Amino acid sequence: MEQNTNEKPVKANNDAKRFWWFAAILLLAEAAGIWFGLHPYYRFLSAVFAAVAVVAVLKKNWWWWICTAVQLSIVAILWSFGPAGYRYASAVPLLLSVLCVILRFGKRWLRVAAVTLSVFGILVLSAVELPIVSAAQAEADTSASYVVVLGAAVYGKEPSIALKNRLNRAIAYLHANPSAKVVVSGGQGEGEDISEAACMQTYLKAKGIDASRILSEEHSTSTMENLAFSKAVIEQDGGDPQKIAIVSSAYHLYRAQSMASSLGMQAIGVASSDGYPLYMCGMYLREALGVVKMWLFGALEQKTCLASVYAAVR
Repeated sequence: MEQNTNEKPVKANNDAKRFWWFAAILLLAEAAGIWFGLHPYYRFLSAVFAAVAVVAVLKKNWWWWICTAVQLSIVAILWSFGPAGYRYASAVPLLLSVLCVILRFGKRWLRVAAVTLSVFGILVLSAVELPIVSAAQAEADTSASYVVVLGAAVYGKEPSIALKNRLNRAIAYLHANPSAKVVVSGGQGEGEDISEAACMQTYLKAKGIDASRILSEEHSTSTMENLAFSKAVIEQDGGDPQKIAIVSSAYHLYRAQSMASSLGMQAIGVASSDGYPLYMCGMYLREALGVVKMWLFGALEQKTCLASVYAAVR
């Protein structure tokens, strides 16, 4: 019987077209993500990605390299931005570019393993993110007598955007509760000319908050230390640290409240926002790593932290 010489080319062509729908859906989703997730200046990229999605549909055997090239382009764009949230967000298109190559060239067992691992990873990430997102959405009351503002980056002597957002949220809380005091918490980090607490104190005074309402601690270098040192400051002020309000970024509140609870404090979460949605997505991914670390090593971190606080306040 004469062998069909066209069989292998036909099969190769069919293999090349497989999963073109995945590329189209992914590119359209990313076009929407750019449109809603970044500054309007970058919305022209949404039109570009949507057009590329159409090409992937029309030229189905090109889907894998089109999609891979777009993913790597997104990684480069996100890495060109300074804030760390964008760099964490870039992990998603980077992993998707690897998945595209596996779906196109991998053997069947490798494709099944990659998809299974991806689904499992999404489920695990969702389980970790659920309490983070829930805490971020909680409505805060203004009944606490002390509000603790957790430190963030200071550029020289100026607060970062994230820190300004936290301070502005704290100011609104103090206006809503005129009898409350604020504890500004944060030591001096690399590249900072002054401590985060000193920067926050200056900012609050400039915004009209009376100095008598501002307490400060400048020893902490982590969230656990922020809270432990703040607890000691409140006790030294004659206050009750059992119920406090914590002002921090929305994605950070679950971990902060959990740590406060481990120190014997009931904490009200007061959320601030830190930027565009894609940046926030990256920070939520980063926070998931912090939460897993807390679940695994939180007790050890608490023990070490309390030893440091005891040594500092003796």
